[in-house]
Amino acid sequence: MPIGSEIRQAVRGLVRSPALSLAAILCLGVGIGATTAIYSAVHTALIRPLPYTDPDRLVTVYRTTPHFDTGPFSPANFLDLRRETRSLVRLTAIQSATALLQGAGEAARITAYQASDGLFDMLGVRPLLGRLLRDGDEDPANPAVVVLTEEIWRDRFGSDAGIVGTVVRIDGAPYEVVGVLPRGFRALSGQSVLESDVWVPLRFSPERALLRRNNSLRLLGRLAGGATVESAHMELRAVMEGIVEAHPELSGEQVRVVPLHAESVRSVRGPLIMLFGAVGFVLLIAVANVASLLLARGVARRGEFAMRTVLGARQSAAMRPALVESAVLAFTGTTLGLALSWAGVRVIRALVPGQLPQLQTLSIDGGVLLFAVLLTAIVAITCGVTPAWQAARAEPQDALRASGRTGRGLGHQRFLRALVAVEVALSLLLLLGAGLAVRGFQRLVDQDPGFDPRPLLSLTVNIPPDRYADGSTTERFLVPALDAVRALPGVVEAGAISLIPYTNWGWNFNVSYEGRANDDPTRLPLVETRTVTPGLFAALGLELVGGRLPTAADASPDAPLVVVVNEALVRRDFPNEDPIGKRFHSGPTTFATIVGVVRDIRNFGPDRDPRPEVMWSYGRTEARSTSFPLLVRVSGDPASMAPAVTAALRSVDGEVAISGLRPMTDVIAQSVGRPRFYLVLMSVFAAVALLLATAGLYGVMSYAVAQRSRELGIRSALGSTPGRTLAMVLRQGFALIGLGAAVGLTAGAGLTRFLESLLYGVSPLDGVTFAAVTAALAAAGTVAILLPARRAATVDPVIAMRTD
Repeated sequence: MPIGSEIRQAVRGLVRSPALSLAAILCLGVGIGATTAIYSAVHTALIRPLPYTDPDRLVTVYRTTPHFDTGPFSPANFLDLRRETRSLVRLTAIQSATALLQGAGEAARITAYQASDGLFDMLGVRPLLGRLLRDGDEDPANPAVVVLTEEIWRDRFGSDAGIVGTVVRIDGAPYEVVGVLPRGFRALSGQSVLESDVWVPLRFSPERALLRRNNSLRLLGRLAGGATVESAHMELRAVMEGIVEAHPELSGEQVRVVPLHAESVRSVRGPLIMLFGAVGFVLLIAVANVASLLLARGVARRGEFAMRTVLGARQSAAMRPALVESAVLAFTGTTLGLALSWAGVRVIRALVPGQLPQLQTLSIDGGVLLFAVLLTAIVAITCGVTPAWQAARAEPQDALRASGRTGRGLGHQRFLRALVAVEVALSLLLLLGAGLAVRGFQRLVDQDPGFDPRPLLSLTVNIPPDRYADGSTTERFLVPALDAVRALPGVVEAGAISLIPYTNWGWNFNVSYEGRANDDPTRLPLVETRTVTPGLFAALGLELVGGRLPTAADASPDAPLVVVVNEALVRRDFPNEDPIGKRFHSGPTTFATIVGVVRDIRNFGPDRDPRPEVMWSYGRTEARSTSFPLLVRVSGDPASMAPAVTAALRSVDGEVAISGLRPMTDVIAQSVGRPRFYLVLMSVFAAVALLLATAGLYGVMSYAVAQRSRELGIRSALGSTPGRTLAMVLRQGFALIGLGAAVGLTAGAGLTRFLESLLYGVSPLDGVTFAAVTAALAAAGTVAILLPARRAATVDPVIAMRTD
């Protein structure tokens, strides 16, 4: 029979069984749709090449110390490495900063990345308009130039085609616009995607070019012809050893070279592979469901297959109708699946938090479509071969004899039950994963931040540097600005801090205590540093543990330099002594004295333990700061105070840019955006798996009851009570649930350890989760088998006997 005729016949056969066909299509659609959507995320982040020229030749270069292995570089060390390397045809540096963009409307806070010569040439980026940064732009003798991103060119300058050659003011200084980057351009540095508004040349003054300890530069390089990552790593390590030998104060510092693509996806590789495995379980459950449905249909069609064999058809020919039917179902299910995957990709993209920029370009491209096609072929074969082979291999005389009866097919029933047991096991694994992730996430959000965020409003103020050229920004702007905010009705207190808590980054330095041996710089303890105003402690409600808090007088340049430290520093550096009065070097001949100890804050997020911190006073270390993060404590709703706070700040300086106005609770919520994203997807997959497994269990039990209707009728006629029949069917159903649960729990004990990155202190073998998930699965299974069991208990013996 021509294939076209077989397809039409298969379609007519499926139409005659609408319930079975619809169930199979829905199962396949959900399974294929979910799998394709998650594969698109895997493809986008892990497989798709970086959008640069020869991306496999790009590397990230890190500075390592005994404390960390992903550090930035100082200007002098970068310049030495660039000059000495032969393994890298290019080595470029990038530095980020916030700046004030003036002109073209209200002043705005922007992210301005500085790049050394050759970055865009190294990446192979071509401009949308004009040109990009080129060799020579970093020379301070040349005019200052700026390259705009397509986003800020569109949003701020209205896509003005004549923008090239115009002058804009950044931090009060004039910059000539020389070009616009193409839409969607993002630079990568290690695990970070650099979200910038403008790019300017990285320029070093003669004094800055000599700095060895001011580490703020991220390095990217391109391998030279014939060089490898390993050879570049060894060469740069040798160069760094020479630098350290010439500058002993850098003792312990080294270099690490890694491929850019591998490093850029390192933080998302594990969770994405885990999600892909989870959605693979969903697909397996869907395939098992469809195979069960087709197997049940194959049992009913054994007479048809037997007749084909009697009439001389080969076994392969007898199997073809079932295979064609499965192919039609797979194609239809894939069509639905692609529609669901398209919708799923849009939903996933909307859920992607800012901490996962690797997924913000998520889309279904040719590679994803090819995956869907291959997946469809595998599903069609998997779903069709076993049922068709089971039906076609039966002896013709036995099949013809049993074609009108419902009491046969014991082997088929065993196979169906095995499939359902597998579904139960897989769904239990997903439920365990989701349950553990929920427990871990709950523990994460329940972490005490060290302060009450509910009454706090956070924001950042940028001031025009040219208006404060004398460097007196604290006295002339910050102090009067905070006074203006405090004067507002509803404001309890306001303070400034150099880095908003929970923003997951900071500045650090090695501390050398007075009177302690400091002969080995590599062993000096590392501390995080924050700069605060006196009102910050009251604004946060931060508890004073010992000593005193800094006052306005401590910010005076003539006052002794004093600091406040946190409990984490005391636990590490002064475990058995009072830290008050202890001093550490703040310069070759100057000291800072510890005058107070405050409670720990989880400045790096809820998943990180508090780090040792030193808090300085504004005016001593941030005299020229032009960016001020503020925290305002209010008596009502923080969000409602935003307009009044904005007006108060602009009453002090009308040219300031104010950004990031949001309640502190939103800042904390954003800090857990990545685990929440993974949790939502895992929970959805677990719910779908439970629904599919429940449907599969219900279908198999209903089929088994229908197959045994004659037997059940005879039992009833011989005196079996409905209660006994109900108990018998329930036992069979619970046996399937128990078998699947036993397999799932055994496998879960081994597999849940791969979830440790999402558990945040919850054991992968958490007994509460295992018990709760098993109970939920048992409850869903009970519902699935109860209806078929009740139907079995009410079989009419007369009607059952007539089925023969």
